Amino acid sequence: MRAVAEVILLVAAVLAVDAAAGARAEDPSGPPANPSIASSLPMGGDPGGVRANLAGVGITYGVNYVGEFFDVARGGVTRGSSINGRIEGYTDVDLDKFVGWKGGTFHANVYYIHGEGPSTKRIGNIFAVSNIEALETARLFELWIEQALLADKLTIRFGQLAADGEFFISETAGQFFNGTFGWPGITAANVIQGGPAYPLATPGVRVQFAPNENLAILAGLFNGSPADPTAADPQRDNRHGTNFRIEDPPLLMVEGQFKYQFGLPGTLKLGGWKQFGEFTDQRTGAPVSRDHGLYAIVDQQIWANGEDQGVSVFGRISGSPDRQNLIAFYFDTGIVVSGLVPGRAKDSFGAAFGYGDISSRARDADADAALPVIRDDEAVLEVNYQAEIIPGWTVVPDFQYIWHPGGHIEHPDRPGTAIANAAVFGVRTSINY
Repeated sequence: MRAVAEVILLVAAVLAVDAAAGARAEDPSGPPANPSIASSLPMGGDPGGVRANLAGVGITYGVNYVGEFFDVARGGVTRGSSINGRIEGYTDVDLDKFVGWKGGTFHANVYYIHGEGPSTKRIGNIFAVSNIEALETARLFELWIEQALLADKLTIRFGQLAADGEFFISETAGQFFNGTFGWPGITAANVIQGGPAYPLATPGVRVQFAPNENLAILAGLFNGSPADPTAADPQRDNRHGTNFRIEDPPLLMVEGQFKYQFGLPGTLKLGGWKQFGEFTDQRTGAPVSRDHGLYAIVDQQIWANGEDQGVSVFGRISGSPDRQNLIAFYFDTGIVVSGLVPGRAKDSFGAAFGYGDISSRARDADADAALPVIRDDEAVLEVNYQAEIIPGWTVVPDFQYIWHPGGHIEHPDRPGTAIANAAVFGVRTSINY
């Protein structure tokens, strides 16, 4: 009951500020920086000009909704459909404008998640079909203050943080629903309790140094687990995002980002993570000290025609030690084509593929146990089309095919038989205000 009371108070506090604020990063004299349905509403979605006026003193806010329908048409654990969704409310405060705190920014966001996604119940895969599917609950996500120094070249952020918004991310891959194209399956599987990533954030500090527009270096130090490391379900253990754990061995993440112009613009990112504490050998169960992973990311535009038409590609690759990790090698790649349908300048088509290789130690453990099905790998292909109905409202039909759900594991109801490859059809609608 105490946790419920805490999250109710936090949600109320955030939404109370929301009710008197404006869109994230909004110019008080113009439309929101991100597409918003406000631009299509009477009086710009701001009767009386309250949003714009408070944005002028540094208080901004937004609300968005994502709703999904998926149907597992073939394979998996069981066929059938599911509906899930998420409401988000977020607030940003420019502390310089608001209280004269030069270079300071405050941010908070909360979720109400409802329904049940297809992965846990119907497929059993590692790479979740939806990047919003999670335990049905209201929860606090991030809550932080950031300080900018050295003419905004250095920023220090501290509070409850999520790493998946800044580290190991491809901007091009934001087109896709499958969770592995956001916080990749290799980190979700290898880092303790999935790490500081949706829907669980954890206390930490992040430092970014960007001496110019083309170069940035990020380092984050997080509490090593967003929930009790021994909990069977971390989302239930930290149900409302208010555990604020600080007692676990830390997780360190470092990333360098370089923007370049190779005919057309691109970005190269190199990074890695190191988790302190004790782990176990995937085969023997013997204790192993520490864990780590390395990764590289490329986002590259390969064709452009004006501001709306273009083709971009991405690729990511990562590796972690076999001994203490479920996934030892991972890569994904994809392409996004924008604005090529006549009269549909804001629409985009995307196709992406992700692959994770189960570590040799985990495979050996299956063989030692004489299991009828030996884990080997999991892969996913996703294809979708994002259609803008009006600015701030999109509808996206989606198809995913999952090879070897769970890394090729036994079907829970059919002994001796692996879970079959799954075909999933879905549609998502997103509304941003």
